[in-house]
Amino acid sequence: MTAADMKKFLIKSLIFSAISITLILHRAATKHIMITDAAGTTIDRGASEEYFKLLVDKEVSDSQSGKLIIPLSRSVGSDDIVLEDRYMDHELLIYIDSREEGFYLDNAVKTDLDIIESAVCISENDTGAVCLDFKLDSLYANHSSLTESGNIEVEFFKPREGYDKIVVIDPEVGKEKAAGSGISFTEDDAALDVAMALKGVSEKDEANNIKFYYTRVAGLKSEVTSEDVLRLIDETKADMLIGIGTRSADNAHTDGILTTYNDSFYLRKLSNAKLCNIIEKNCATKAGGYALGMEAAPEDDEVLKKSCIPSCRVLIGDEKGSVDKDLLSDSSYKNKLSAGIYQGIVEAFEEIK
Repeated sequence: MTAADMKKFLIKSLIFSAISITLILHRAATKHIMITDAAGTTIDRGASEEYFKLLVDKEVSDSQSGKLIIPLSRSVGSDDIVLEDRYMDHELLIYIDSREEGFYLDNAVKTDLDIIESAVCISENDTGAVCLDFKLDSLYANHSSLTESGNIEVEFFKPREGYDKIVVIDPEVGKEKAAGSGISFTEDDAALDVAMALKGVSEKDEANNIKFYYTRVAGLKSEVTSEDVLRLIDETKADMLIGIGTRSADNAHTDGILTTYNDSFYLRKLSNAKLCNIIEKNCATKAGGYALGMEAAPEDDEVLKKSCIPSCRVLIGDEKGSVDKDLLSDSSYKNKLSAGIYQGIVEAFEEIK
């Protein structure tokens, strides 16, 4: 290798190293923060004896304008932060294991946003772990990152500003176990299991870019009213609603998957009946279950009766059915049902292009 060749090689190596370092620094400057959904509940501030209003500094730089800037103590890394989006209650919770007690008594959050109604710091323990609770004036989606300067930056936006496809998932809450049936689950267990499996399926499929909102998520059993569901549909400007539940027949125990819909009005491109047909077909195909067909929603189903977007309630089985009572306790079967619901939603969006 000549001296000229050696010089070219060194120059190329230096350029490659500089580019690599730049990429590493960029990735380090925007570390991902763990985000979880926490729908259908409100934080109990009374559970902690120690909480106080956060200091809020509204004097921000041009680069910080329109964002929520949260300072962090030096010991905090991305693994110490969990962001909980409680969109049903218009709350954003940020759990920080800061290991520096009293940090937020002296360090202000920065924002010029007028959408934040209150900002409170709740002590989780006596070693510095805290929950920052931000109450918002409406429902917002958000993007968050951990910056190189050691701050959390959160940007808020309306769901329609960030997502082209939005679906509300409503797992029904069961009232009681089926008395004397020997069934070891309740309606909300089966429906919620399928909804959470659906959540897992959807998060792995980035290609379709569908944003899901859930009226309830795992571990949160608080009651969600019809008004809550309809409000979520309105605030997210959702494209469709999928309810998930089970049946509990008093007389005839009929195994299989049944869908219900509002038959009082017709929607162009994707009617309620067509949506039900697509969802039921895919559920039966994926899970290998029996499709019982579609029925008009009962009058007391206020959500389906008042929803003005394509809506379907899929009843995934009969709690007392000779076959379904076992299937609804089978995690593999519920995973297949969730895959069927997801594939049905993808096909339904093809109908409304």
